[in-house]
Amino acid sequence: MNAIDRRESPAEGFDRPTTAGRRTSEEWVQFFSAFSHIVLVANSDANEISTLRTTYPDTALFVFFNKVDKVLSEPFHGNTLLITRSNQAGSELVYRNILDRMVSLLPCPGFTGVMNVRADSVEAMNSIEDFGNVPAGLLDLASYFEQFYPLDHNCSTGFAMAVWICEHVPGPKLVLSGFTAQRSKWKLFHIHDWTFEQTFLRLLALKGRLEMVGTSVRNSYALLADHFPYLSKDDVAFGVAETLSLRLESTNRSVDKLISITMPLRVIYNGIMGLKRKSKKERILAARRKLAEKQ
Repeated sequence: MNAIDRRESPAEGFDRPTTAGRRTSEEWVQFFSAFSHIVLVANSDANEISTLRTTYPDTALFVFFNKVDKVLSEPFHGNTLLITRSNQAGSELVYRNILDRMVSLLPCPGFTGVMNVRADSVEAMNSIEDFGNVPAGLLDLASYFEQFYPLDHNCSTGFAMAVWICEHVPGPKLVLSGFTAQRSKWKLFHIHDWTFEQTFLRLLALKGRLEMVGTSVRNSYALLADHFPYLSKDDVAFGVAETLSLRLESTNRSVDKLISITMPLRVIYNGIMGLKRKSKKERILAARRKLAEKQ
């Protein structure tokens, strides 16, 4: 990882903001604008946590998401923000009572607090009081993403923040770390349109609006057309489409074979899942439905 040019050390006179009580976009723009770099750290084992802190200056803000123990095995010292995404039952960190455990990995004085964000109208925003003594603020982006995100999916939290910060907070350098959209040991949720998100983020990187750590970003197909003038951009586009079509057809054949081979295993799996105890989220939603029916 190449080190980014550092600004002067802010050890003296740096006014570190907190998330406490923030609810409006304007308040969050003011918060993020206080930092020279905003480093969004995805829950991916592609991150090099040991080098992140020393790569960026003391004015950088490191943004972690939800269950930070996926990427942090020890406390991370630096300016930090914890973003917890709401689902239909609210913040998982709150209803599972694991907020304190996550916050313990982001010690003071660098810890600025928690942001509770939602990016879909079906998600239930928490109240600031739900976070107890932890400084907290709220950001509702549901209507923002209804304007352009694919309707049959909802966006990932990292994508939501990257796009919103890119458009609304032009001052700080925006850096994405671990944004690979590839499954490692952590589950990759298919409620998100990963192809759409990666395309959008790479386009923003190509335009210099953000940086993607560990990923080379350039449009090789456009460079191909420039290098070989007898190939038009339409020629290149049709060639890419045909190649992708052939590769997809080959993949579909392999997937079809796997579905047939693994059918006995799936029968066993479905049987076990049918006996599994409902999750805390499912129990909360079921209780809400029963309460609504009584009213």
